[in-house]
Amino acid sequence: MKRIGWLVILVVLMTGCTSESVANQKADEHAEKVEATSEKKQASEEQTETNDDKADTTKEKEKTTSDTTEDTFMESPQAPDDSKLNEIGATHSDQDGKIKLLAYAPEEQQVDVGPMNITIHEAKFMHYKPSPDMIDFFHGFSHNESNFDYVKLRVTVENTSDQQTNFAPVSHLETNTGEKKGFQDDFYLEELHGDYAAGETRKGQLGFILEDAEKETLEKITVHTSDAFQNEESVEKGKSYTISFE
Repeated sequence: MKRIGWLVILVVLMTGCTSESVANQKADEHAEKVEATSEKKQASEEQTETNDDKADTTKEKEKTTSDTTEDTFMESPQAPDDSKLNEIGATHSDQDGKIKLLAYAPEEQQVDVGPMNITIHEAKFMHYKPSPDMIDFFHGFSHNESNFDYVKLRVTVENTSDQQTNFAPVSHLETNTGEKKGFQDDFYLEELHGDYAAGETRKGQLGFILEDAEKETLEKITVHTSDAFQNEESVEKGKSYTISFE
């Protein structure tokens, strides 16, 4: 009887150990499943973040591309930014000085000189008081370099040919009062005169100080382009166009 009793006890103990082992195994398996699920969730979240980052990057690139393809012009270091001046009498000041809009011609014009296409987007007549550090720059452009009026053109110039072409969108201009200015008087210095590579397009501004014109007397300017030259030969004579101010 004692032997049978010990056998029963032994069986019970073995059964308990086996149950505990199975329970531990199931617990370990459950823990592994939980960990695997957590890792999958984390990987999914990381992939989502990566996709979001890629989407943001794509949007940013699209925005940058869109911004660079707009009809924008670089601000000139020679004069304050006048892009927001659209009302007569409006003023703007920055580190370069102070400008005031005296007259405005917002009508767009297009002129073709052989292969050269010029778009005149606008013209402005402004009064300018340069900052003290800018005055020296204007010594060679005006007798009154600290306080003067000037006319500014905003243009796009395109060489539509497959050959290099030498061209000046403003060879010279003349006001209705008889004052004349040549391309060498342009103080914006944005290299809009010279050789244009085949298919090249340039956007920029030209500024000419007027010594004689006043707000009351400046009604219009007549602009003369240069000829279009290829291999030092004129392929098209220059043309002229008139800009009338409000």
